[in-house]
Amino acid sequence: MNRLIFHVNRDSIPEEPDGNIHVWLYGPSPPFLHAASVGAQALDEASRLTLRPSPAAIDFMSIAMAVTAADTFVPRSDARGGWSRDFEIVLPLANPDPWNALKPKLQSALRFLSSDTWEFEFAGHGVQPPPVSLIKSRQRVVDLSQVDCVSLFSGGLDSAIGVLDLLAKSHRPLLISHAYAKDAQKQDEVAQLLPSHCQRVSVNTYPTWSGADDDSMRTRSFQFLALGTVAAEAVAAYRGGPKAELYVCENGLIALNPPLTPRRMGSHSTRTAHPHFLESIQSLLDALHVPIQIVNPYRHRTKGEMALPYANDPNFRAFASSTVSCGKWKRRNQQCGRCVPCLIRRASLHAAAVVDDTDYQFPDLRAVMDDEEGRDDLVAVQAALIRGSPLEVELMKAGPLPTEAVERKAYIDVAARGLSELRAYLTSEGFAV
Repeated sequence: MNRLIFHVNRDSIPEEPDGNIHVWLYGPSPPFLHAASVGAQALDEASRLTLRPSPAAIDFMSIAMAVTAADTFVPRSDARGGWSRDFEIVLPLANPDPWNALKPKLQSALRFLSSDTWEFEFAGHGVQPPPVSLIKSRQRVVDLSQVDCVSLFSGGLDSAIGVLDLLAKSHRPLLISHAYAKDAQKQDEVAQLLPSHCQRVSVNTYPTWSGADDDSMRTRSFQFLALGTVAAEAVAAYRGGPKAELYVCENGLIALNPPLTPRRMGSHSTRTAHPHFLESIQSLLDALHVPIQIVNPYRHRTKGEMALPYANDPNFRAFASSTVSCGKWKRRNQQCGRCVPCLIRRASLHAAAVVDDTDYQFPDLRAVMDDEEGRDDLVAVQAALIRGSPLEVELMKAGPLPTEAVERKAYIDVAARGLSELRAYLTSEGFAV
């Protein structure tokens, strides 16, 4: 069991190591070599929203910071089987009682997301919402009068199209970005190409310590949703109306992420926008009376169907090529062109008849297929298309589907259409599928 103990005050962190990972929550940097810190920038960014967050929203953000720290500081390579880890999180909250009641739901949602075992021990005297005095002292603030919804903005093609669509419908989204190293620059580049200016809040959680790090980042979307919740709650409070929409824009195939090979089954399949996970988080927010509605407007659309309305837009070609889909782009500051997300991206632009000007590291898929070291994902996609396994069975391996018949069928159908886009693209590249 990996035990992480979170501290609101620096002085409560032991000066000598004791076998636990001690983390300064929202601290600027680790106070000792054996200690860690996370969330240095988050409270400051939250105060830009000009309205004081509720304890429930701040506690959600604190829990997400703790999850980010655990996910980062404990390498999967040290776990049993080299993957699933066991966490015990000791965390002070502003109001722990409702979270203690929801602990089983929270732990279950995180287990589904990351394939790890999570146990939380919540206590009182945690970080409180930013004081009104701090909020009023801010110079660079979000003008909530010019916002009517919140959209998560990663710099990826799906989230970027999501903003285009919101603007086309005369919405005024506040964009929330999770700005890890190199992400912020890409997000800035994409934002500059939007047809209208959008206000943005960008947060780097800065998980910092001297030990080994894990970079699988399976819980990133949990942190993303927590940051978005704090922002959307402010929008709802300012409007004084019903729930504020928090848009999570992801095409249906990637949201479901059916496994392509046995090694990608179950826990090895990412679930960042899976409907079961998003429904689990919505259930938590509803129980906490946080007035947020999580919406994925593209859950029943393929990536190609998302791009198609912009096929004749003269600006979309450059806009699309500025976005990032690759899961490995930071290694060389270049999208690889051969991983599953890149293949789906390339297939979607082909389906929408949009010229793909993306500078891929491996643009020639025939050359990729000849490279035994780098063709795994391409072979996996080709094999899955040739195999043609019953799609509903494959989707269930990635996670539960909605029980409502119409919604369930819509998910199965969008996955089928997404795979058809891949089939058409690989066929156009000369592959037998």
